[in-house]
Order: sequence, then structure tokens, then C-alpha cells
Amino acid sequence: MSFTRRSMLKATLAALPAHCAAHDLGQPVPPVSGAAPVDAARAFLANQVRLLPGSPFYARQELHRNGVLAAYDPDKLLYHYRAVAKLPQKEGVDKGYDGWDSEFIRGHMTGHYLSGASRMAAATGSLLFRDRVNYLVGELAACQRALNLDGYLAAFPTAAFDQLEGKPGADAQGIGVPYYTIQKIMSGLVDAYTYVGNKQALDVVTRMADYFGKRLAALDAAQIDKMFRTDGSRNPQNEFGAMSDALTELFKISNDPRHLEFARMFHRAWFVGPLAEGEDRLGGLHANTHIAPAVGLANSANVDGDPVELKASENFWRLVAHRHSFANGGNSFNEWFDKPGVEAGPSIDSQKALPPTTAETCNTHNMLKLTARLFERNRRAELADYYERALYNHVLASVAPDTGAVTYFTPFHGDFRTYLRGTFCCSGTGLENTARYNEGIYFHNDGALWVNLYIPSELSWRERGMVLRQQGDITRGEPVHMTVVKPGAHAVTLHLRIPAWVAKPVTVSINGKPQRVDAKPASYLALRRQWKAGDVIDLTLPAGLRLEQAMDDASMISIFHGPVLLAGELGKANMHASDVGDKDAYLKIAPVAVPDIVSTSGDPADWLVPLAGDPSAFQIKDAGPASGIVVRPLFDLHHQRYSVYWRLRKDTRPHLVGSR
Repeated sequence: MSFTRRSMLKATLAALPAHCAAHDLGQPVPPVSGAAPVDAARAFLANQVRLLPGSPFYARQELHRNGVLAAYDPDKLLYHYRAVAKLPQKEGVDKGYDGWDSEFIRGHMTGHYLSGASRMAAATGSLLFRDRVNYLVGELAACQRALNLDGYLAAFPTAAFDQLEGKPGADAQGIGVPYYTIQKIMSGLVDAYTYVGNKQALDVVTRMADYFGKRLAALDAAQIDKMFRTDGSRNPQNEFGAMSDALTELFKISNDPRHLEFARMFHRAWFVGPLAEGEDRLGGLHANTHIAPAVGLANSANVDGDPVELKASENFWRLVAHRHSFANGGNSFNEWFDKPGVEAGPSIDSQKALPPTTAETCNTHNMLKLTARLFERNRRAELADYYERALYNHVLASVAPDTGAVTYFTPFHGDFRTYLRGTFCCSGTGLENTARYNEGIYFHNDGALWVNLYIPSELSWRERGMVLRQQGDITRGEPVHMTVVKPGAHAVTLHLRIPAWVAKPVTVSINGKPQRVDAKPASYLALRRQWKAGDVIDLTLPAGLRLEQAMDDASMISIFHGPVLLAGELGKANMHASDVGDKDAYLKIAPVAVPDIVSTSGDPADWLVPLAGDPSAFQIKDAGPASGIVVRPLFDLHHQRYSVYWRLRKDTRPHLVGSR
């Protein structure tokens, strides 16, 4: 099944049928069977893909390279590590960063920074970030040596783990989720090794793995289950992040089976078993606490084909993507999963409909990682379709294009975004996101290349000696233009994704010669040949306007133009002079009313007029109260109120074509 997730309303507006939700939300998703394929694909690392000018991804990456990421002081990031290790601070540094990085997830920003800076160094060739990564790793290694605790390294004492393990009298000093922070550091060190080539980072993270592996091995099964049981309340007492993913990545470098065994200690039977059977028990759970371990499930399953992990990770993705997500690909209300199918109606967040606490950015950060892991094993176009939706309409939209500030929640109905001041979890993933833009575009195996995203970029496939340049911004209606800069010595099959959203037949030409192709939406078009330097592939992907219905209220719709979710400009009424602050700073400010769209047509082209000078923006006309409102890509609309959900009403009720 291709990823549509919502009905696409056709050219006529009909009565909103009771059967709009075509599948039974109360039934489990059919379990997925089968082992990992032997010809698994791999994503290209950031050091083999460069973004090119001509897209919002390049602009935001440059904003972080020159601004947000560059502005962090490595010595402030190291403050708490040096304090615990009793090492002297650098002159002028008398504290770390305010907020969560100095509170219950103390030290997490250092791990995120290592991951973001390592990728930015690789993605852009920046010597500044290479040098900062090497400096941070060297200083963290010094802290680890000074602690002299068999490899322990953290921004807080071991008492945090003593308390977690139930040892009497232990004082965690306010550290609430110690393994969550340990994972960020371990992942950052693995990234420093992978992207910058820092061998000291591999030594430090290996010693950390040995320390915590021995620590957990000393506990009995009941203690471990109690520590890592996270379904007892909406905000669990412990959150261990993607520990299994970090350890599996370490195993893929070290080939030490202990690292994979350690990773699987975080795969809890109460979570994995029902998922492998396709059961949806996600309602009421803290979303990111469970998305992050699912990433590790997929990663370890890809290593050895474990059938239970294969099924569990695949089913988790299907449940979240199809039954727990919003129009933009994000998920969660106030950080929690609701019952399957809840979208625009009364929610788990105090029964409020579309409250301002929707779509936490960290969740989608991890859903993109999960999707990439799944694509490595099974190259289904629906995975790439979801990846595109969530990347364009949530992760990209979470970054302010003027300052680079990032958001925690993404509201959808009459509210506005808050840009974070502080060091929240989404501040950390926000440091990584822009440097990760390079990594979901291309995948490969021995003789094949998958082009999943149409983002201006240059791929250097070093193993094959091939260089491919891609240009054209599809969000502005431009065709895709690919040039073979270097062909390599052998034939290569290019698999070009034909998105589910194409509105008309696609066209393909090679060196100006039209090709006869069977290019169905939500599939791949294969072009195999011995390419030559200078070969040009032109691909048109006709974008159309379409509507998608909410899962739980067929009269609530969202508007798309091709892959892009459109948001309506609603002004700045009752907003403060600044929209920067704590993640919850403005949640109590009431939303503005969102006017209904009233029309006798269900074809948005009948009541949306292209805005002169901007091929991605439109104005609503002759559609009742909403007439005159400008809609544009959500990733382009910032610092004002907006809506992406609209109530669609009509005076007559012709048949509504299409069902969910």
C-alpha cells in the first residue's frame, strides 16, 4: 500500500460519508514477515553528499553552519563534565548552558553537538566543526581518565544510576533519565569516529559501553525490567532513548558481539512482543520514549535478520505513520500517543481538539531515522513518501528561516510556533537536523542507486567512481535535472522515485530524448545503462493541489501542493512582541478562530488562485469566510498565527470521491 494516510479529495465535493475511515482502526496492523534481504541498501553518509544552492534545505543548513551551530561554546558544553571529573574550567566559563542541559538531562547537548558538528564537518567540509569535534573528544577523554571509573563518563555522578537501580540512600541530584543522556554522548562519539575519523572517540565510547554493559550485567532480570518498564504512566520514570541504536552502531564498527548483546538488553519483551503481532498498544504512551527504541529495533534487525525485531520495527512504523500521525507527518499530543485514529478531534491532552502541543519535533527526528533503517531492508516507495512528507513539513518547518531557531511543538489550528530559548530535548535534535538533510536523499547497494528525495545536491559515490549532480526545487514547480559528472567504470541502475502525489503522468528524457516509461505513482522508475560523463536526465513531477481528510473528522481537511503542506496566514493577533521563549511559554494564549472554507467544489483548484510571483503560494477565493487568506508552505510561514486544518462546508452535498 502506498503512503497516502488520508483520502485525496477529488474534483467534486460530496457528502462526508460515515465510512471515510476505510480501514478499521480497532484492528491490528497485519504483521510483516520475512527476513532482511541480502541486497540491503545503505544511505550515503553526509561526507558523500553536498547540498547545492537552490532549496530551503541548503539555506537552513547554511544558517546553522554559520550561526546557530557555530555559536555554541565547546567549553560551556564541557562545563558539567569537567565539574564531575574535578578538572579545571577554562577561564571565563563559570557555568554550563541554562535549562535542561544543566538540569534533569544534564550534558545531553554535548552529545547532540558532537553528532551535529561531526555531520556538518562532513556535509560541508567545515574545518571549524572538524576542529571542534576533535577538541571536544579530547576533553571528554580527559574527563573519563580523571574519573578513573572503568570507563564511566557523564555530566553527573554515578549516583544517578545507583538511584535508578534502587540502591538505598543514592542521590541522583535531579537527574531524571540518565541513560537518555548517556545515549546522546555515545551516539555523538560514534558520529565523531564515523564522520570525522576521530579514533579517540571510538576508544572513549567503547570504554563507556564496557562500563555500562558490566553494570547492567550485575543486575537481575527483575531489576532491569523495573528500570526499563516505560508503559506505566504517560511520563515514565525512566527514558533510555536510542541506547540500542547507539550500541548497534558501535557493534557495526567493532564487530564485538557483546555490543549487540548489550543493545538488545533495551529491547523489552512487553514492548516488542505485541508489536511483532501487529497490536496497537501505543495509546497513552510517551511517544519519543518509544520511537527511539524502535530505531534500535530496526537497526539490530538489519544486522542479523532477527525475525521478531524485523516484524516489530516494521509494524511500529506502520502504526505510527498510518494511525498516529498528523498531516505533516508528525505525531503526539503534549508528547503522548493518543488512541489510534485521533487527529483533529478531542485528544488525550485534556480533550482539546488540535491543541498547541501537537507534533513534538524530537519524535519526527527519530521517525526519519526509523524510516531510513526500514528502507535499507525493504525499498518500498511508501517509506520514501513518508520520509519526504515528514522532512519537508515538520523537520524543515521546525527551523525559523531568519534566525535558525528551532521549535518544540508544531501547532496546527490558529496558534503560532514558539522558538526555543534554552536547551530542551528538541534544541538538541534541532542541532542535528540541518546537518542530516544530506542523508536521506540517496541510497545504494552494489550496482544500484535510489534517488529518494529531489533536493539540489551532488553525490560522490566513491566506491563506484560516480558523481551525480541534481538540481531543481520541486517545491517551486521546477523539474528535476540530473547530470552525470563522472560515470564510473560500470553500469549503474538509477531508481528514481515517482512520488504518490504526482497529479499527471511524469515525463523522463535522457540527453533531451524522451523515454517511454511506465512510471506509476508510489513506485520507482529504473534506468540502467553504462552512463557517460555529461549525460543528463530530466524528470518532471507534475504537482497538483489536493485535499486530505483527518482520520477522525472527515469535514476537517488539509491542503497540499505536491509534497508540500500549505498553511494559511492568520496574522499576529494577541501575540507578544517576541515568539521566542520556553517551550510552554505561550501555550495558554488562546488561538484565533479559523474561518471555514465554504464551496460547492471539492477541487481546491476551484477556490485557490496562484499568488503572483510565488509559485508555491495561493489565495483562497469565493470560499465563504476563508476567502482572501493566503496559504503557503508551512516551512515558509513563521512568526505569525496560521492553520493547516480547515473545516470544509458546502451548501449542496454532491458525492465526495475517495475514502480513507
